[in-house]
Amino acid sequence: MIRRRTLPLLGASILVSPVLPSPALAQAPWPNRPIRYVVPFPPGGASDIIGRLMAQALSDGLGVPVVVDNRSGAGGTIGTAFVAQSAPDGHTVMLGSGSSHLGGPLLFANPGYEGVDDFSAIASFSGSTSLMACTPRLPVTNVQEFIAYSRANPGRVNFGSAGAGGSNHLNGVLFMMRTGVEMVHVPYRGSAPALADLMNGQIQVVFDTLPGIIGTARSGAVRALGVTTAARWPFANEIPTIQEQGVPDFDMVSWGALMGPGGMPAPIVARMHAIINAALADPATVARMGSAGLIPLVMTQPGFHDFLRDQRTRIAAIVRASGVKPEGT
Repeated sequence: MIRRRTLPLLGASILVSPVLPSPALAQAPWPNRPIRYVVPFPPGGASDIIGRLMAQALSDGLGVPVVVDNRSGAGGTIGTAFVAQSAPDGHTVMLGSGSSHLGGPLLFANPGYEGVDDFSAIASFSGSTSLMACTPRLPVTNVQEFIAYSRANPGRVNFGSAGAGGSNHLNGVLFMMRTGVEMVHVPYRGSAPALADLMNGQIQVVFDTLPGIIGTARSGAVRALGVTTAARWPFANEIPTIQEQGVPDFDMVSWGALMGPGGMPAPIVARMHAIINAALADPATVARMGSAGLIPLVMTQPGFHDFLRDQRTRIAAIVRASGVKPEGT
């Protein structure tokens, strides 16, 4: 269960080297150098915005620089694989998401990691919805009209995403499963080129995170059809859900979290977890998240572990049922 609860900030003393006579038992203080914070997506997008906000919170809480490293490509799997292979000493962490840790391992043949078991799940921090939007050149204004148009024009509807394996690729897969329509997936290297092609009619529809597309939709450059969560989103309450427009069991939430290489020491994980949760209780941080269309997603560490495993099971079932083959097979 997701609970809005701030954990007490753990004292730094649990992370200081114990005074022990044996060098074999001694440990170096942590952190003892800048921390690398990998964002496996391009700069400027919603993931980058929330990633930098949480990186600053970590820097403030730990008293060392936290350097954002954008390592984009292949649906987030390039940067994620880098972190999976890094030393679990608390000096390399990353922004994790449904794209990097769930979609990537299922929709790429050889991503180089398993998205849950190969990582330390440190703290969840943000939730968002995605928006299904079409080009204004399409003669539709809602989801049911889009379904009818797609069925009447088989093979002529292309849906774009920010990359194969991403959460919005999965949104398109789920939409085809729930409606029976056929669409051709066109992966892009990021949301911006996909939106550009949507606006000029090169592709017909996209599923994109709300913060990255809502301004374009409200300007009229693209047409909003529905949000992907089961309930309307508080920052775009005027847009109906896909589910309320007659598509059953359509509920996909986008999430962001702090992840690290598997095997990180428990005291380091606990301290980072407490710093992130303290930041999420700060009204200024919540306001900055809200301006980007995001809500705080606060969980206990056991709750976050359960959430990841439940999501992995659900997404794997969707991919299996859809018959979508992993990229590179």
